[in-house]
Amino acid sequence: MAVVTKDPETEATHVGYVDRAGKFIDLTGNQDFGNTPHEHNAAFARDGSVIWFTYRAPDGNFEQTKDRVASRPLTGDHKAVDHLEFKGVISEDMITLEGGRAVLAGEAFLSPDGKRLLAGGRVLDAPPEAQAVGPDLVDGGSIPCGDGWVDDDMVLRDTQDDRFATVDTTPGAEPGAPIVPENDHRNEPMVISPDGQRFVFLSAKGAARDHFISGTEPGSTPEKVERTGPFATLGDTAVFIEWR
Repeated sequence: MAVVTKDPETEATHVGYVDRAGKFIDLTGNQDFGNTPHEHNAAFARDGSVIWFTYRAPDGNFEQTKDRVASRPLTGDHKAVDHLEFKGVISEDMITLEGGRAVLAGEAFLSPDGKRLLAGGRVLDAPPEAQAVGPDLVDGGSIPCGDGWVDDDMVLRDTQDDRFATVDTTPGAEPGAPIVPENDHRNEPMVISPDGQRFVFLSAKGAARDHFISGTEPGSTPEKVERTGPFATLGDTAVFIEWR
C-alpha cells in the first residue's frame, strides 16, 4: 500500500509503501542539509514498479514554490524522476494512474486498444507510458463526457434522467437510447466489464442504496447485487478498482 508519512517536528513528508508484513519502506529517505521534502499523494503504478507522487519545490525564492509530479522506483536508489510542473494546487483526487501514466484528472480510462484516454470528460490520444498527463493535454481533448469505455470508439455516460447511455467519441455525436428503464433513483456508474458488455452502478432512493449490474445495450434490465456470500460486506461507499 502506497503511503505518505509526516514528521511532526520538521513537517517533512515522505512517500513509500507498507508491505504485506506491515513494514514501511521509505522511498524518500533521509535528506542531507537542504530543502525539507514535501512529497504527497503517493500512488502505485499498476505494475508495482514505481510510486507516483506530487511535491512542492522551491522556485528560486524561499517564499515561492511550484507543484510538480514525479515518481520513485521501488528498486535501486529510489531517486526521484521528475515528470511535470503543475500550475495550481494538486489535490489527491486529481491524480489517477491509468495505463502506466499519471493523469491529473479525477478519473481516467484507457481505451481497450490503448490508443486513447478518457480523462476529465474528454478524449485525447494516449501519450507514451510513464508520462504524466497534465491539464493542458486533458483540456485539449474532445468532450464526449463519459464514465468508461464500452469499446474503442464508444463510451458509457450518465444522463440527466439517470438512465445511462452510450455515445460515440466522434465530435458532435448524440447519446444513444436509454440503457435502463425509467426510474426515480439516483444512479451512479461504478465500473465497466473488460468486454464492455456490462457495468455496475450504485442506485440510491431515500436511505436505500444498492448496487446493480446491467448490460450496456439500450433497454437492458438491471439485476440487483444481493449482499450475500463474498458481497456480504459490500458497503455503500465501496470503491471498485477493476472488474475481474
